[in-house]
Amino acid sequence: MSIEVVLGSPLAQALNAAIQPKLVEVGWSTGAEDSELAEYIILMLVNGKTQEEIAAELSGDLLNLGDDDPGAKDFSQWLFLQVNNLSSPQHDSNTFPAAGDPSNQDMFSNAGKDAEMGDASDSGDVNV
Repeated sequence: MSIEVVLGSPLAQALNAAIQPKLVEVGWSTGAEDSELAEYIILMLVNGKTQEEIAAELSGDLLNLGDDDPGAKDFSQWLFLQVNNLSSPQHDSNTFPAAGDPSNQDMFSNAGKDAEMGDASDSGDVNV
């Protein structure tokens, strides 16, 4: 993936807001404060997983979907379209600041580190 998703960034927050209703739509979440799966999907993006890796992990380890179930692949394709759409130049440049902007140094300081599920809850930000 050529677009970097940073935990806690405006892009990650926008993706989380898009993922939540999509999970309900595909039947993988009830939507009632059920954010763990969305949080895990964001962490997979932060850690640089590819579309195929995310589909495989959703299908096998997380949701136990059958090999012939296209749901995880379809969701992963949708997810990467969202990443591209939300990070496109069409969006206001103030919405998603550049990584080199010194005023946003804290936001990008963990860019090279793998995030863990515990990292998100320890920060107190439940909307990651």
